Amino acid sequence: MFRTALLSLLLITLWTASAHGQAKDPVELERTWQASWVFLPADDADGYERIATVDLPDKLAALPKAIPAVVYAHGCAGHWQASGVTGAFLAEAGYLVVMPDGFARENKPTSCIPAQRRGALHREVLGWRQAEMGYALAKLKDLPQLREDATFLMGHSEGGITAATFAGIPVTGRIVEGWTCHAGWPEYHGLKGPEEEPLLSLVAVDDPWFQHPSLQGDCGAFMENRPEARSLVVSQPPALAKAHWLTKDAGIRAEVIDFLQRHTPN
Repeated sequence: MFRTALLSLLLITLWTASAHGQAKDPVELERTWQASWVFLPADDADGYERIATVDLPDKLAALPKAIPAVVYAHGCAGHWQASGVTGAFLAEAGYLVVMPDGFARENKPTSCIPAQRRGALHREVLGWRQAEMGYALAKLKDLPQLREDATFLMGHSEGGITAATFAGIPVTGRIVEGWTCHAGWPEYHGLKGPEEEPLLSLVAVDDPWFQHPSLQGDCGAFMENRPEARSLVVSQPPALAKAHWLTKDAGIRAEVIDFLQRHTPN
């Protein structure tokens, strides 16, 4: 029995080390970067354009002046309608938007079943997503015509957890959408990053994903020593009070743009 238990412990240790290595594998991270959804401000009727990551250096070099950027972390199911809407309205407001694709990895364990509102299927995914954001932020530093003083981090749902807990490369500010900052797993709990860093959190009061007692609440519980942080708990209208994706609403989008503009240096 002892030998069996020892073998099980060894296998778990090896698997955990392997998973950690996969999280930060530069080949895998490059795949998430290359597959990013990228939105750039434009003067055409749409106010933005979608471009391929490979075209970013030339597109940025052609701009008349440097622009601010937002790195965005998608939810547990990957890119969907929310990604497109978010990329569009942020680009229309004058921001380059880069959305790494976590599902571009060759090995991507399932972390949720959206149709059942079931998450927590791959605990280590948080480290994987944080690695993707750190890699993207580092890549941005090598690109032309990006403002060094205006790079933001934003995420929705699982991506919101990522934005809330990311503690790597400094950012100008961060936006946490669809997350409460409350969790049973300590690495998912609370807010990380500098206390003086601007932060906006957005969550519906009756978000159906957070009905378990360990998940209830809002990120405001962790903002006592964060003078530039704000928690917006949406309770009206009734339909939005039960929503998981909040920036589908024009009023919430306006809150996000106001936050970005207030914290983008003149």
